[in-house]
Amino acid sequence: MDETKTTCDYCNCDVCDKVRSDLEKIFRVLDIYGWLLDSYIVDFFLEDLWNKLPGEWQNTLDVVSPQELGKWILGEACERVWPLSLMALREVIRSLVINRNHNEGEAIKCKKRSSEGKSFNSLEELDSVNSNLYVNDSKFNNLFIKHVKTKKRYEIEKMSQILGDCALKANCKCVVDIGAGMGHLARVLAFKYGFSVTCVEQDPLLTAQAKKCDEQFLTSLRKYNPNCNGKLQHVSMTVNVNDSGEEVVNYLTKSFESEQTLITKRKELGLVGLHPCGDLATTLLRLYSNCAEAKFICIVGCCYMKLTRSGDKFALKGYPMSQYVSTLDNNEISFNALEVSCHAMEKHCDKLKEERFSDLIVHTYRAALEYMLVQKSSKLRRIQVNSVKVKNGMCFEQYCKAAVANLEPHKQPEDFYYTQPKIIQFLSEWNRVLVFGSLRLMLAPLVETCVLLDRFLFLSEKKLGPSLKAEFDCRVSPRNFVLISSK
Repeated sequence: MDETKTTCDYCNCDVCDKVRSDLEKIFRVLDIYGWLLDSYIVDFFLEDLWNKLPGEWQNTLDVVSPQELGKWILGEACERVWPLSLMALREVIRSLVINRNHNEGEAIKCKKRSSEGKSFNSLEELDSVNSNLYVNDSKFNNLFIKHVKTKKRYEIEKMSQILGDCALKANCKCVVDIGAGMGHLARVLAFKYGFSVTCVEQDPLLTAQAKKCDEQFLTSLRKYNPNCNGKLQHVSMTVNVNDSGEEVVNYLTKSFESEQTLITKRKELGLVGLHPCGDLATTLLRLYSNCAEAKFICIVGCCYMKLTRSGDKFALKGYPMSQYVSTLDNNEISFNALEVSCHAMEKHCDKLKEERFSDLIVHTYRAALEYMLVQKSSKLRRIQVNSVKVKNGMCFEQYCKAAVANLEPHKQPEDFYYTQPKIIQFLSEWNRVLVFGSLRLMLAPLVETCVLLDRFLFLSEKKLGPSLKAEFDCRVSPRNFVLISSK
């Protein structure tokens, strides 16, 4: 391990030193408490997960109300006396994770990051550089949000500002949106901010739908302003995890030579990814690091559980990416832990505080159903059942029958299973299942922090000066961290 470290040119700035130190501390915490994240809630009763918690935790958490727990996890005032080890764990988590509050703190920045170029501090200031824009014209702005959900509207507005800042600092007006989907962000960038945008989407059906949306948008736009134009084009292609940056850029430039776009004239571009799924995020980072034409990257990751963690020795892993994390002996993160890290801890705690957690009873129902299925046959362990939402007072038996409706009749539990004393006891312990799930969510930000700081160090090791900060409201958009780098 030491030999590997000496061969890598690690950045020795205070920020990168702290990132590496924090990662080592996080992995030590996960060595002790990672079993909570690795556990399956569906196995809660089968594996008696409650009794794996420390005894003093059990005694306190058995009498804590959901409202108290929600407040306590969020760090709000709570008069109850808590076990010292549990309090210490919460404080350690809070000290090590990246701040998820977009209104607080500064970005984590490698000190080698260039600060050259013009920076725009507000959406209005950025708007003012484009003479085509009608910042305060609601009719014009409403053209961009038709058929766009509220969450997406919010993300697009924030991302446009950040991306515009990156592009202007890099003196680059061409943007490639990889994993562009329906092209909602691209239309804002092209027709509102004047960037030349190329959308890359793997699914040809989505590409076709995006082009149709373009046509509808342009029809409305030209009725509003016949002289307002933008440069926007779409291509369907797969950007694989092992693709080099040069191959992708060559494909794009050759495909659009006849269009005379900014790509082919200058061969300089910026990369943007708004919630690219799993390995696509790390693919974009490698594309950026390998490609001289890529002048900046602006990326918001998601779906961490889909990251490649093992497999063919020649395959590039989605995690870990950095040489530093790759050298750590205890750097493994399970699928379960990555999956939990994609949930909204704050929204969960808000539900607890506001007594809106009745839908969470589904976890107790599913764990009790699993116990019954395994009673019937060990071969039914973790068999795929229908996803059923518990609402309108749905009882356990109704839930189970809906969940196993896809199974062959001989695999479904008989009616007598539902009245077993053990099952009735399990159902009365719904609060324990809720508490256990909440503890996992309390730990989850540690996992996301590991993934994001690993990506941060990857860029730092490539001398690409990264910056990382929560830019979205985590209660609106839970995956709210934006990773930025400019060359």
